[in-house]
Amino acid sequence: MSEIGSPISAIEAIVATYVKGMTGGDAALLRQAFHPGAEIIGHFDGGLEWDDLDAFIAVCKKAAKPETEAAFFRIRSIIVTGDTAVAQVEDDWDGMRFDDTLTLLLHDGRWQIVSKLFHHRS
Repeated sequence: MSEIGSPISAIEAIVATYVKGMTGGDAALLRQAFHPGAEIIGHFDGGLEWDDLDAFIAVCKKAAKPETEAAFFRIRSIIVTGDTAVAQVEDDWDGMRFDDTLTLLLHDGRWQIVSKLFHHRS
């Protein structure tokens, strides 16, 4: 594995990239954080959302607002097992609070989110 430094630090950096890309509707940042085959899954607005990365990026672009301050997020936990990891993240998006379970894989020398399972807090 060619990841240099602490896996925790690298995963924290990917989570920060993910949140900034999501809240800013920045496709380049989201593509940096996610594996191209990633899926984004959860219940929202009474239905089941099961999006691929392109659909998720489109939703983020549509909801993006001019950034006046950094978006709130807090990493609640990170568990690393070899070249896999799970990060529990609390974040705000489009005026709503979410709990995200991100699964990550160390692939091609970098950590990438392979799935996002989200819970929208009512």
